[in-house]
Amino acid sequence: MIHQDGLSFFIYSSKGIENRILKSFKHESNPIEILQEIENIYETEVNLNQQFEEVTLIYNHPIFTGVPSSIYDEQHQSDYLKYNVRLLETDVISTDDAIEVLDYKTVYIAYTNINNYFFDKYGDFNYYHYSTLSLQKHYSRNDLSKSEVIIDIKESQFYITIFEKGNLKLHNSYPHQAAEDILYYTLFTAQHNQLDPENMALKIIASAKNDAVYDLLYTYVREVNYVIDSNTYIEDILCV
Repeated sequence: MIHQDGLSFFIYSSKGIENRILKSFKHESNPIEILQEIENIYETEVNLNQQFEEVTLIYNHPIFTGVPSSIYDEQHQSDYLKYNVRLLETDVISTDDAIEVLDYKTVYIAYTNINNYFFDKYGDFNYYHYSTLSLQKHYSRNDLSKSEVIIDIKESQFYITIFEKGNLKLHNSYPHQAAEDILYYTLFTAQHNQLDPENMALKIIASAKNDAVYDLLYTYVREVNYVIDSNTYIEDILCV
């Protein structure tokens, strides 16, 4: 998985995950710096330099948007993104296959230099935005009887997903540096989607529990729970 704060490699088989290789960056990195880090890892990690039956690359960054698949037009890919992010002429815009049950397509930037590197190393491979895979997982675990807010916390950004009785109402990414940032964006999106904190269910997905985040959210939201074994939940998303 490629993100601006680091890299995550998972080698897995039918038996489960056999090896994890994690690399954190000291600061958010651009595509050139990310590729340099990837090359450095491949020089030192023997387990990555072997043949694999399947290779999947996942982009986990905020340069994306969601479009209803029922109105999606490939000719307007750049239009969907240009109002949210600054696009460069060299940017390659990708769109994942639709999640039909949610009427949703993820449109995002795929880094050309990184895609080319993996193609040169492995040949054909699959790549997705993290949003596509996480939404499929969230929906499969969604309680169709009530409103549900899911926050998926990463190093410097977090995703908010809102389902209302099985229908996707919102999925977006927000920056955070402190617990108060997570609280603000969570309550802000809930309010703008007419959700009452007294009645909505809030799930937290994170690689490690953060008491400051939980305590702050629980001050305003009646039902707050961490997803049990969040690491397994996240790895199920990544190892498609």
